[in-house]
Amino acid sequence: MTLVRSKRREEALEGLREERRVLVTFKLVLPWVLLLSLIVVTYALNVKTAELSRQVEMYRKNLGVLEEQTEALDVQISKLILGRDVVN
Repeated sequence: MTLVRSKRREEALEGLREERRVLVTFKLVLPWVLLLSLIVVTYALNVKTAELSRQVEMYRKNLGVLEEQTEALDVQISKLILGRDVVN
């Protein structure tokens, strides 16, 4: 009977040792996985932010061009209107 109890006890201890190894490995690997995932996500966000910044700059330039064209058209329209008023 003592041999059977001893064997059961050793099996239980071996199971606990295996669980402890898995837990320690998990505790060591988890921070690295989290760190690497944060690095990848940060890089992806930086790339997206840079792309959005380029697009905003392009839209600002286009808006400036549109404002200049609007001013030029306003001047031409006012010249046409004033010319008609002078003729009438």
